[in-house]
Amino acid sequence: METTTITKKPFPLWALVSLSSAYFMVGTSSLSVIALTWQISDGLQMPPSDIAFLVTVFALAFAIAAPLTQVVFSGFARIKILCMGLGLLTLALIMGAASPSYEQLLISRGLMGLSAAAISPMCSAIGAGLAPPEQQGRAMGIVFAGLTFASVLGTPISAYLGTLMSWRLVHLLLAFVALSSMASILLLVKDRQAGAPISFSYIFEALTRIRSSFAVLTTFLQMTAIFSTYALIAPYMSHKFSLAENLIALVLLTYGVSGVVGNIFAGRLSDRFGPNRIIFTTLIGLGTGFLMMWAIGPNLWLALISFVIWSVFGMMFHSPQQQRIANIDPERRSLLLALNAAALYLGISVGSWISNFVSVRWGYDVLPLVSLAVLVGCALIFISSVVVTRQGKHITGGQE
Repeated sequence: METTTITKKPFPLWALVSLSSAYFMVGTSSLSVIALTWQISDGLQMPPSDIAFLVTVFALAFAIAAPLTQVVFSGFARIKILCMGLGLLTLALIMGAASPSYEQLLISRGLMGLSAAAISPMCSAIGAGLAPPEQQGRAMGIVFAGLTFASVLGTPISAYLGTLMSWRLVHLLLAFVALSSMASILLLVKDRQAGAPISFSYIFEALTRIRSSFAVLTTFLQMTAIFSTYALIAPYMSHKFSLAENLIALVLLTYGVSGVVGNIFAGRLSDRFGPNRIIFTTLIGLGTGFLMMWAIGPNLWLALISFVIWSVFGMMFHSPQQQRIANIDPERRSLLLALNAAALYLGISVGSWISNFVSVRWGYDVLPLVSLAVLVGCALIFISSVVVTRQGKHITGGQE
């Protein structure tokens, strides 16, 4: 009697960590100008508000280019697209370091957004395919951890380096790290597959089909809800809780560390209970954090607790959401993940605009309520997408 030996495929930890390093570079590069605002402002003789606009330029370039990149390079191997993106990011950082004027720095930021549009979706698409289905959530959590760590470590490290060297040298150092990330990916990641052919008609289809469009819209509304308060968290905490300015950095660090904790648990929980349950749980938890932040009195410790709840559940959302989107259409998962990433950055931009609009007209106190209202809409969209997906064969004759 013959016996069959089943060899368990090893978990590709270091390959996933190398992909995570690329995500880290995207996050750090996009936020580095915030950490270096005063140095860049002094160096180019521009007001700080104009330096802050560089973040918006990056986000808009990313949002526009993310789906278009998937069409233009759909015949390329995914790892080639990823390495092209890291190469362009390196060049953009060098261009930024050498910028003699604000206008050239603005162009370099646009190029960074274009490069990130190639990097982020490819990292998620490759990472989703490296691990077996039962460990896919854990894999996505490791890959996305790079962006989480960028908010915790990347921005503070950039700020610290700005006190030791010029902002131009910081850009050059980031360029070197981007090249190192590309080298590690070429060495450790064995994926050489090309994605399925993608046309502009498929983008239209993805944005009009309920299952995929509602999934992308869920990400957009979740990020909009967060940044409707987070964009002005410093003046909000100072106004309501009399938080000293020199403690704002500590609060932001607490937010980042809490987000890392949420991301660590998200992948494993998603593998065990399924992404839909974890996503719904994160929306409930995030809403609880917003409601606590609005309802409590001027108690700083309660504020920190609500902030931690908000951060843990807010960051826990992304790994199961990417896992869910990656399995809507596995052959074209890179496009759907690109649309998801574009929605994430659009949510940051729109949420930041909402926070400014609301604070000017009604003050800081109502910001968490606005975030909660947007989140309720997000939850309704998510629930609708789950219901429609389950009943799709009856409603659309199997098209959904």
